[in-house]
Amino acid sequence: MKKLILLFSFLLAVPFTVQSAGGPSIELEEAGNNLRDKDSLQRGAELFTNYCMACHSVKYMRYNRIARDIGWTDEEVIAKMSFGMNKVVDHVMTRMPEGVAMESMGVEPPDLSLMSRLKGTDYIYTFLRAYYQDENGNWNNKALVGTSMPNVLEGMQRHASEEDYAQAVRDLSNFLEYVGEPSKVQRYDLGWKVIAFLLVLLLLTYLLKREYWRDIKH
Repeated sequence: MKKLILLFSFLLAVPFTVQSAGGPSIELEEAGNNLRDKDSLQRGAELFTNYCMACHSVKYMRYNRIARDIGWTDEEVIAKMSFGMNKVVDHVMTRMPEGVAMESMGVEPPDLSLMSRLKGTDYIYTFLRAYYQDENGNWNNKALVGTSMPNVLEGMQRHASEEDYAQAVRDLSNFLEYVGEPSKVQRYDLGWKVIAFLLVLLLLTYLLKREYWRDIKH
């Protein structure tokens, strides 16, 4: 029995050990996202369009789905995210022509559709805020030392206030969290209803059991 307990404890510990070994080099900041804040999601969508879509896609999303979820019309989402270059039923793809990234950078930028589920929104928030310039004036990142991704928010980081910059990064991470699971809010809302239903069902089952066994002597 002791051997089984030790084995079970070891198996539980392995995933946490692996995650720790491959995690960021600094403590993560809390993003503080709010998927119900549609204003934040709209700002995040525009930030993604202006700063990220030159290299990155969110290929599992369509423009019309984003519009419906964050409170835009079909015309607004095409104007603000596609600048009139796509149809509302198109997937949200990078503007970079195929093959250019490999020729110029030697690597294909990853699709960001599921990045929030892979890394977590706290990591995204921390990563975007962790850029700094070394003594030679080169940009690096404390969360991922030696990253090949440039500091695309450099201009904002230099000229915006710390509060405004933090809010912009939060809006962007909020949008990426939404993209990673568009139905998350609906799932949470449905979850409470399911739990309430199960509790009522449990109570009815208990009362039914008492009724069945009321006249039976033990």
